[in-house]
Amino acid sequence: MLRRALLLCLIAPFAHASGSAPLPFPGEEPARCAWSASVLACMDDSGNLYSVATQGHDTYLRGFEASSGRRWAQTGTRFGSLTFFSGITSDGQVWVGTSRGIGWTNISRFSSSSGDSARLTCGRVSGCKQQER
Repeated sequence: MLRRALLLCLIAPFAHASGSAPLPFPGEEPARCAWSASVLACMDDSGNLYSVATQGHDTYLRGFEASSGRRWAQTGTRFGSLTFFSGITSDGQVWVGTSRGIGWTNISRFSSSSGDSARLTCGRVSGCKQQER
């Protein structure tokens, strides 16, 4: 769930009225999405739902994880190439992190109230790789 939320945080700036839907992690089927100038809404084959809205430097994400029944929300604010984000799930788990764009690569780091922490590196050509910390 957090991996998907991080991916959404990274793709949110690319949600726009023309073009193609966001690419999935390798081995995952693409989600079915609809989008407008500032909102992207998707549902995948597992029944997970999520949406991304942008307004100025802020990104708002909401989602529903079908397997657990949890709802989640995440907010991010961009300062230049650095984005600070935080989120919460319906069962009280919270997370905070940063994402930095360097060329065609984004490097995100997060930690959660459950003790998880990770680094996620996503490149437009190489895809995403997560490293647990």
